[in-house]
Amino acid sequence: MPTTTRPEDETPATEASAFADDETVVSDEPETLFELPSCDNRERSLPIRQGDLNRLLMAEPWLSAEDRDRLTALGRFMGATFHSEFYDRLRELKELYAPLDPDNDYIRLTDHTRALNAHSDEEFLVPLEKTLEQANYRVLDNHILEDAVSAPNEMGLNYVPNFELFEHLRVYVRGYTRITRERRTIQSKFRKQTVHLDAYQRLLVVLKFKADSKFASLINPNHMYLRLFKDVPHVDMEMYLPEQGTKVRMRKIDYAQVVSPFVVSIPTICLKIAMAAAFSPALTGSLVVAPISAGVNSFFGHQRARQKHFATMIHRLYYQTLANNASVLTRLIDSAEDEEYKEAALAYFFLWRATDDDHPLTVSSLDDRIEKYLLEKTGVTINFDAVDAIRKLLRLGLAFRDSKGGLHATPLDQALRKLDRLWDDRFRFS
Repeated sequence: MPTTTRPEDETPATEASAFADDETVVSDEPETLFELPSCDNRERSLPIRQGDLNRLLMAEPWLSAEDRDRLTALGRFMGATFHSEFYDRLRELKELYAPLDPDNDYIRLTDHTRALNAHSDEEFLVPLEKTLEQANYRVLDNHILEDAVSAPNEMGLNYVPNFELFEHLRVYVRGYTRITRERRTIQSKFRKQTVHLDAYQRLLVVLKFKADSKFASLINPNHMYLRLFKDVPHVDMEMYLPEQGTKVRMRKIDYAQVVSPFVVSIPTICLKIAMAAAFSPALTGSLVVAPISAGVNSFFGHQRARQKHFATMIHRLYYQTLANNASVLTRLIDSAEDEEYKEAALAYFFLWRATDDDHPLTVSSLDDRIEKYLLEKTGVTINFDAVDAIRKLLRLGLAFRDSKGGLHATPLDQALRKLDRLWDDRFRFS
């Protein structure tokens, strides 16, 4: 399946802080923070809309009007075939998810409603992961997830993950982007500093709490929660996980800020207490007020940073949430169907245009031609997986191999008849 690496000069997605003011931003080149692992393999989807791809292919000047008509018809037939197949997948996923759905509002019919059982989780997760693979999502390993949650965010808050609370916690991502934010540091003399954060274009969280979990009434350990977000910085991962799984921990520097005013002033306090006891006992208690007050202010400063972080989290979640629970399935199916169509359409088009070549295409040469074409047309470097695309064409009868292993497109008229026959057979009653 396609693997895309975006050019470095591409305009990044931007997300201004909800709490920024109007002071002058430091004009230095933005600093890149929190780089993602595997930077050469960040995006697996083809970043072109299906309609745009069709128009791009049909705009080739060497195509005749008859070719365009027949290729357009082939695209409609192929799109309808994939749509029908993924409609069946959507029905299957919804049926398997029903016992786990926290938003289920249907009545239960005795002996007819699918019941929750010990195998419900895996019965749902196996086809879900197959769909995610077709939609070009990849799973984040636990160690990457823990590193992301543990990393301090731009407010300096340090989170400690506790994934032991979950029976299932899986995070899937697709696509790469960069989020531009502003921060203030000692190094920038507390002026605004623009920074880049590596981020995922799409992030799906699948989680289920353990049966012995004791949380608020909103949480049911029998339910599996699905959350789909967009433009998620790697370092902000804790914002998109339930709060029960991540806790803010004061760092050593935070503790030092709280206790240091009192500790540093102990010698002076002792001296003043001795002098006050000798000359004015009534002033003794007031001498310790200043350092204690400084420590209290430091502590509540940390608490204010937490509250500001939670307010920012609510603001971002409001605008970055794409879907929840059962609605996630519909969006994933639509995405997987779109990816399958685009891959198959590209592979067929380039096999068909190579019909008159002296030598038939191989998987490798097909892969190279598609990559060069997409780079020329879009400016995006794509590692196209021709193996998966050819597998789809062979299954539909739209391509074949010769005796030497060369690849050929099924002639257009024959391909149209094959898809027409597949469509008729799909709904044949007897």
